[in-house]
Amino acid sequence: MESGYEIKLIKEFYRDEITDREFYRKLSLRIKNENIKNRLKSLSDVEDYHANYWASRLSYLSYDSKILNPYRTKLRLLLIFTRIIGLNLTINLMERGEVESIIKYRNFLKRINDKELSAGLSRIIEDEISHESLFNDMNENKEKFLDKIQSFIYGMSDGLVEVLAAIAGLTAIIENNFIIAMSGLVVGIGGTISMMLGAYLSKASESEFRISTIKREMIVEERSEGETKEVIKKESGRSKDSAVTTGLSYVFGAIFPIAPFLFPLGFLSLIIAVALVAIVQAISNGLIAIALNTSILKSSSRAALLSLLAAGITFTVGFVFHTYLHLYIT
Repeated sequence: MESGYEIKLIKEFYRDEITDREFYRKLSLRIKNENIKNRLKSLSDVEDYHANYWASRLSYLSYDSKILNPYRTKLRLLLIFTRIIGLNLTINLMERGEVESIIKYRNFLKRINDKELSAGLSRIIEDEISHESLFNDMNENKEKFLDKIQSFIYGMSDGLVEVLAAIAGLTAIIENNFIIAMSGLVVGIGGTISMMLGAYLSKASESEFRISTIKREMIVEERSEGETKEVIKKESGRSKDSAVTTGLSYVFGAIFPIAPFLFPLGFLSLIIAVALVAIVQAISNGLIAIALNTSILKSSSRAALLSLLAAGITFTVGFVFHTYLHLYIT
């Protein structure tokens, strides 16, 4: 490998490591949970070791690493972002970052012939892989969190798309924006009740199955009655929690397409509503992608495009009714 290209890559690796080191260190100062705080400090120490390794390699190549700084903008954005999305999604972001580092280091490892460099890099890769178990330990309530955030975002997505679709169709046959807004509100109320009932019944069936399984396990494994009652109590509350979360999220989503029609902007209200829904859908599904460690760009763009498609189809239906059936309300 040419030394110039090698220096370029190692500079990037070094800056990535010191950026991660500072991120973990600063994040640990915000966390009150001692277990998670200590784990973040441990991660910071490991990243510092990795940074020192790359610094020594740069020194060997006659380059002074002291003139290099962390990616300040990336660091600030990460710290701001973690305040917005919370600890659980932050942990998922960390996992995503570690996986990307493993891929980069493995690709670099294939291109070098230096045995000493290869040995050191292999250890760094092992460290990055071991971080996975650390993240899992830090994210103790991952299943419950994912359950809640999925209920919230899917409920909100339904509110966004369903109400937007109804409003888009009505825009083609109703001139008065206030009537459209009120019609959207009626759709939103009906949708909220429907979503809450659906979420409750779905989770109730799932909880009943789990409870019956827990009771069987209690008999077979001779578990204590007190321990079993506690688990059953938590399972029983999941259906109510899901219904409330889904209902509130649906209402929250419905606000965005309805709000522009509260102003006398004519057809511009629909354009603003469509833009708002597309943006909110992209952001919310991006958060889901982070939570599930899937492609952020793919999830965000797909959600936004489907929202636009739904609005386009219902507007076309309304337009056909207006043009051929002469339906129009002023």
